[in-house]
Amino acid sequence: MTGLGTLARRLLDGFWFVPGAVALAYAMLAFAMVAIDRAATDEDDQRIGFGGDADAAEGILSTIAGSLITVAGLAFSLTIVVLTLVSSQFTPRALPALLADRVNQVVAGSFVGLFAYCLLVLRTVRSETASATEFVPGLSVSVAIALSLVALALLLVFIHHMARSIQVSQIAWRISCETLEAIDRHHPDPYVPAQNVGGGDLVRNWRDEAIPRTIQPERPGYVQLVAADEVVDALESTTVRLHVPVRAGDFVTPSTTLVAVWPASTSESAIKALQRAIPIANERRVGDDPAYGIRQLADIVLKALSPGINDPTTAATCIGYLRACFELLAGRAIPLEIDDPPERGPVVVWGRRTFEEHVDEAFAELGRYAAENARIVVSLLDALEAVARACRAVGALERAGAIGRLSEAVAESALQAARADLDRSLIHEARERVREVCSGGVGGTLSS
Repeated sequence: MTGLGTLARRLLDGFWFVPGAVALAYAMLAFAMVAIDRAATDEDDQRIGFGGDADAAEGILSTIAGSLITVAGLAFSLTIVVLTLVSSQFTPRALPALLADRVNQVVAGSFVGLFAYCLLVLRTVRSETASATEFVPGLSVSVAIALSLVALALLLVFIHHMARSIQVSQIAWRISCETLEAIDRHHPDPYVPAQNVGGGDLVRNWRDEAIPRTIQPERPGYVQLVAADEVVDALESTTVRLHVPVRAGDFVTPSTTLVAVWPASTSESAIKALQRAIPIANERRVGDDPAYGIRQLADIVLKALSPGINDPTTAATCIGYLRACFELLAGRAIPLEIDDPPERGPVVVWGRRTFEEHVDEAFAELGRYAAENARIVVSLLDALEAVARACRAVGALERAGAIGRLSEAVAESALQAARADLDRSLIHEARERVREVCSGGVGGTLSS
């Protein structure tokens, strides 16, 4: 199921399958309309719809086909320009989402499909000669005229949609929505204090007892997801021990260990099932890897702070969306590293990305790059304050402590880089607010 689901997503998210399917639907419509016209002509020799002669029908169809292929070329050119702009202005990791946009796919497919429709209908138009009677598919021509008007409306929709798609507020909003959905799907349970320690000591004991059989990927790439249920189901009837050190989003090579299995005599069928449960892809996906959505938002902030872009407003906007993602993640449980083994089931030690790692990957790097911009530093500290509030609201004191340590590092480097007393004052006030929340002061209480 993992392989089929991955293939389906790749097809739907590409820029050829959906447009190709839409174009094929238009072609099938052309055959159906011509068949109806032929049936009507054979029964009562009367035409449905368009009332002109063969020359008029050919002229209309030729004009529509020529115009639509020109518009299709314009649409594809505009798409390439937008992709280039987004890649250079924001982050190249936002490109797959634009290519997977259903509006863009359907519009592109409609332009090409209507061109194909007109060509297929045009080949059936026949002028009256000494050896043949005139045939004008009136209904087909009428449908072509109606579809051409629809195509004009789609062109306006396409231009409007593309113009909105390259606005940073839309890009950040879309990424944050995908990330929030991924967090909700992968971390559905509310926060509870950790009930077991890390699995490192347990894995070391296993390795001291016996040499495991290791499973490596067949090619380099990113771990798209770790299908936990499929990993367990592959060995549900055997008492084994598994160590899965990789996580969704990790880059692996053919020498990387995906799974270590004890005993080493595990069957080949089980090994292949384990390998299928951890698919490798050329790129990461937010739906399977919430950290990738966080990474994209952080990349836009870093790009906006670069000297070539210098857009602090964009940076502040994306920091706000990062805050929303971490406020949700703060109240959710990270799955345990060690699974409680069911009866005759495998004992599994998983690689997990902790809450602290998520926070450090986003905010620590941003703090280093934003140290000289007091406005962005204050935005970062305000976001950390809000996340710390969310942590304390669910009793995640260790998470709030990690937020406090990170905020101190961010504020300290910013205070050293600040050139004006006003900047230092703003940063100091923001740091004190975070300290108050993390220490459980008045500011750290949330009303329900």
